[in-house]
Amino acid sequence: MRTKFALIGCGGMGFRHLLGYIEYLRHDKNLDLVALVDFNEKSSSFLSDQYYEHTGKRLDIFKNYNELITSNISLDSVDIATTNDTHHEISSWAMKQNLHVMCEKPVALSIKLANELIDVQNKSGKKFAVFENFRRDPINRFTKFIIDSEKFGEVLYAYDFESSFSQGKVMHGTGWRAKKNKGGGIVLDAGIHNADLLLYFLGPVKFVNGQSKILLPQRKLITMEESNHNLKKFYGHRIEDYESSISINQDAVDTVICSIVFESGALGSVLISDAIPNLKFNESWIHGSKMSLKRSNSRSGKPISLKINEKNYEGEKLFDLFPNFELDSSTQQVFGNFDYSGFDISFEDYDKKLIALEYLDFINSLKNDSNPEVGIIEGISSLSLAYSFIESGYVEGQINMSDFSSNGNQKYLI
Repeated sequence: MRTKFALIGCGGMGFRHLLGYIEYLRHDKNLDLVALVDFNEKSSSFLSDQYYEHTGKRLDIFKNYNELITSNISLDSVDIATTNDTHHEISSWAMKQNLHVMCEKPVALSIKLANELIDVQNKSGKKFAVFENFRRDPINRFTKFIIDSEKFGEVLYAYDFESSFSQGKVMHGTGWRAKKNKGGGIVLDAGIHNADLLLYFLGPVKFVNGQSKILLPQRKLITMEESNHNLKKFYGHRIEDYESSISINQDAVDTVICSIVFESGALGSVLISDAIPNLKFNESWIHGSKMSLKRSNSRSGKPISLKINEKNYEGEKLFDLFPNFELDSSTQQVFGNFDYSGFDISFEDYDKKLIALEYLDFINSLKNDSNPEVGIIEGISSLSLAYSFIESGYVEGQINMSDFSSNGNQKYLI
């Protein structure tokens, strides 16, 4: 029997989920989208039209999730793609309604609220999948394989520097992303990807020390069309709460510089910012005792490179070093055989393929009664690490990650 779900949130992220689901249908039919939920009917109607254009099927539309549940529509799960501050509320409601949950990252806006979801899930017995897509990139799967191999040696040091100067704009032209109690700011909303990958590649973190600051508090609100952003195709239909404004005051931290100590003993450095003038820089290295790995940008399709004794290895040369690497069956199903030279795929296609993999992981967890790859616990880990970058600078002290992720004591959000 097919698992029926409703997509809650029909803005830019909701549209990306819809396109990912349409891609999913090329590979599996066990997950059945039956309804859309958004208080802006223009947004939900746009997604409904897009779905009809691709499938010939019309979807039921509701203004809110209470209207959805009282409609008596047959439903097994929900997919949440709303603003970050609503994730906890809707997830908790859904599980109490005996529904499985798929939720866009972050799992919640605060660590405390995220931890509350553990008890709700335990009582409900429902599946909970956090949609964290970067780790599913086949290039990142290969990166993980190399780091875990004996050939890489002991992981010694990693750095992850990402500065994407915004020219004073708000991320994605979305006002709520500038507010710490609404979206969390770029260090949470985008930096949680960095956090999840660090944990995925290198394991748990023990301590974080850092500096955090708001470098550009006054932000311009311009559309993604005007900024020519690579995500502009996904966001043109949405209704922006701040669309009558030309600027907004950003109270969310926009810059962090941190040092990390992993539980393994490895060290790390992180820079995340969209506010340093004229600094557009994205580079990440992981150094082992036997070789060093330069990561490529997630969703770019570009290959990684290795350095061994000052000699570079790229593309097909990597096959000679790691000939036994194979993608898992789901990733191979969506992307085809692994190409050591990378994947020549448009950003739009890459994005929807990764989201399709999230749907496949969710439906497989139901079929096999297993845990999704990224659940509440993993979601809390990446949420806590992203917030530790901010919190360490905010309290001017070291963050003990075990305590921080369990007690949820965040002075930054007070």
